[in-house]
Amino acid sequence: MNNYIIQLLLTIVAAATISLILIPQIIRFSIKFKLVDKPDERKVHKTPVPRLAGVAIFFSAIIAVLLSQSGLEAVSRWPILFSSVGLLFMLGIWDDLKNISARLRFVLQICSAVAIATSGIRLTSLYGIFGIYELGTIAQYIISVLIMVGVTNAFNLIDGIDGLAGGLALISITVLSAVALLLQQYALMIIFAAYMGSLTGFLRYNFSPARIFMGDGGSLMLGFLISASGILLIELSAQTPELIAPARTALVITALLVIPVFDTLRVFISRMLKGYSPFKPDKTHIHHLFLVAGLNHRKTCYFLYSFALFLLLIAVFVPNTDYMSTVIILMVLLFHIITEILRVNQGVEKWLKIIRKMEKGELV
Repeated sequence: MNNYIIQLLLTIVAAATISLILIPQIIRFSIKFKLVDKPDERKVHKTPVPRLAGVAIFFSAIIAVLLSQSGLEAVSRWPILFSSVGLLFMLGIWDDLKNISARLRFVLQICSAVAIATSGIRLTSLYGIFGIYELGTIAQYIISVLIMVGVTNAFNLIDGIDGLAGGLALISITVLSAVALLLQQYALMIIFAAYMGSLTGFLRYNFSPARIFMGDGGSLMLGFLISASGILLIELSAQTPELIAPARTALVITALLVIPVFDTLRVFISRMLKGYSPFKPDKTHIHHLFLVAGLNHRKTCYFLYSFALFLLLIAVFVPNTDYMSTVIILMVLLFHIITEILRVNQGVEKWLKIIRKMEKGELV
C-alpha cells in the first residue's frame, strides 16, 4: 500500500514537471506557426491564444506512466481503453489543426466507445437509479456509448473560459483516483495520477489570463477518459461491493458529471426550442452567464469548482443510496436553480443595455 502511495506521488510530480517543461515550448511553437485560437463574436478571449496544450497533457501523462511499472500493468490490462483515449487525443488535435466536420468527429467517437463497450467496459446495471437494475445486452451497449460520447462532448463544450475545463477535469480525475485507491485498483490509480500531474502543470498556464488553451486535443481526450474510466470503476465496484457499494460509486461518478452534462443538455434544449441547431454556437453556457453577472474568469471557475465539490460531498455522505434517484434529482435541481437565476440576470442586463442606449440617444 505504502509503495503505491509513493508511486502515486512520484507519478504526479513527474507528469507535472514534464508538463511544465513542454507547455512553454508548445506556446512558442504555436505562436511561430500561428496555431492559435482567434477571437470572434462568440469567444471570450480578445487576443489569439495557442490551443495545443492537449499535446503536453497527453505526452507528459504518457511519459510518467511509462516510468511506472504499475502504470504499464494498467495499460496492458485495459489496452482498448487507453488506446481509445489516445485515438480521441489524435482526433482532437486533428480538429484543432484542420477543423474537421462534426459528423466525422461523432462517428469516430462512437466507434471508440463501441470498441470499449465490446472489450467489456460497459454498464451492466444502473444500480437502482430510477428503479432500474440489471440491463439487457443491447441496453448495456446503448447506454454506455451514449454516456461516453455525451460526456466527451460535454467536456469539450464546457471548455469556454480560462481554467474551467482543466480544473473540473482535475477534480474529476482526482476523485477517480481516490475511488481506484479504495477499490485497491492501484495500477489504475497510477494512470489517474499521471493525468493529475499533467493537468496541474497545464493549469499553471491556463488560469486567467490564459497563455494557452487545451484545445479539442485535450478536452475530447479528458472527457473520454473520465467517462470510460467512470464506467470501469462502477463495474469494478460491483465485483467488490464489500469495498465500495456500486450504487455509491455510481452516485459519486454522476455527481462529477452534473455540471458539464446538464449544462450541455440545457443549452441544447434551449437552442432547439428556439428553432436553432443544438450545435449552433452561442454564449448561453453557464460560464457565459456568470461573466454576464459580473464575475471574472477566476471567480467563475472558483464558484463552479466549489459547486462541483459540494455535489461530490452530497454523493459521498448521503446516508442511504436507496434514495439515489432522489439525490440525483436534487443535484440537477440545484444546478437548474443556479442557471435560472443567472439566465434571468442575463435578461435584465440586456434590457439595461437597451435603456442606457436610449438614454444616450443611441437608439431611435
